[in-house]
Amino acid sequence: MNPKTLQSIMGHSEISITLDAYTHLSFSDARKDFKKCVNAMTVEKMQSEEAEN
Repeated sequence: MNPKTLQSIMGHSEISITLDAYTHLSFSDARKDFKKCVNAMTVEKMQSEEAEN
């Protein structure tokens, strides 16, 4: 669920309250998200290099 939607449903005045209460980060999750970022940057770099040629 979108955190802002959950914030509204729960009546939290600040998004930080919602995020602190309902999100938890594991090392495995962080590693997967980091790999997604690296892959996205690699694709962007490749597309940029192709556009220059």
